[in-house]
Amino acid sequence: MVTAKEVKEFLQRLAGLLHENVEELARLDGQSGDGDLGASMDSAASAMAETAQAEAGADLGMLLMKVAMACNKAAPSTMGTLVSSGIMAVAKAWKGKEQVGDAELAAIPRQFADAMMARGKAQVGDKTILDALVPMAEAVETEFAQSGDLAAAFAAGAEAAQKGAQATCGMLAKTGRARWIGERARENMDGGAALCALVARGIL
Repeated sequence: MVTAKEVKEFLQRLAGLLHENVEELARLDGQSGDGDLGASMDSAASAMAETAQAEAGADLGMLLMKVAMACNKAAPSTMGTLVSSGIMAVAKAWKGKEQVGDAELAAIPRQFADAMMARGKAQVGDKTILDALVPMAEAVETEFAQSGDLAAAFAAGAEAAQKGAQATCGMLAKTGRARWIGERARENMDGGAALCALVARGIL
């Protein structure tokens, strides 16, 4: 079972992971976007971790709602908005719960993907974070349904996210700044998809 304590520990580790990869995310984003993805996600992760640590309550839904608001405030960018939307979706599902089990954890990638699609209006194939996140969600769901093993499910999800991120190389972007760059950005990996693959590996 996961409680507020474990959520806070995870957010601290996530902040450290993103801080370590600021330059790589900035490099990838700079090829097709404005290059602020690394700094934006670093700021967001730090704010989320700090907000979580300051929350004394045990209600996981309330904790994550505050974390989502902190993310949105610290990173008022497109990705920051999308990530906060995903966190809010999980927060609503966990409202009033002081602990959650493996089934709730396995549902997180799908909740994130659905929330991001609803907010950003992008789809798989548009060369966005969804090209890594949706395959991750599908892999986690499939493996968890078959084995009931959460670790195996997220291992499968991490592999699917990495393959999905790699597959964005060669795609023509249909949203954002990369869309206007067009063919010049085709062979570049999408920064958001790379971010998803990074976090998926970090979850393990």
